[in-house]
Amino acid sequence: MSMMLLFAPLAAILAVAGLVWLLQMGDSRIGDADDAARIAEEQIAGFESGPVLMSSDGEAALVEGTDGRIVILKRHGAHCAGRVLQKPLRVHRCSEEWRVETGDPRFGQVSLALSKQDRDKLLTMM
Repeated sequence: MSMMLLFAPLAAILAVAGLVWLLQMGDSRIGDADDAARIAEEQIAGFESGPVLMSSDGEAALVEGTDGRIVILKRHGAHCAGRVLQKPLRVHRCSEEWRVETGDPRFGQVSLALSKQDRDKLLTMM
């Protein structure tokens, strides 16, 4: 009886964890540029997306709007959070990543691991 009381909760926890993994409920990465554009348009009212700079790890993205506004996206728990950035962008290079200052202390800095081509695009956005 006592062994059953010990293993029943453990089995229930493993079953829930397996279900979360199976349904991919814990994965909030930004899949691709189209996904980032869609998220930015959902997060910011009236925003129409244009070019997208994706972080290679899927953790963040910069989306430039057709009106010139720039939205930064980052993972935030099980969802993505977005903010409109003010120009000029405040960007710093830290080893292999670029850190973008958002100006919002609650949102914090966002790190982007960019390809060479996207690094050049970032410099033109600034």
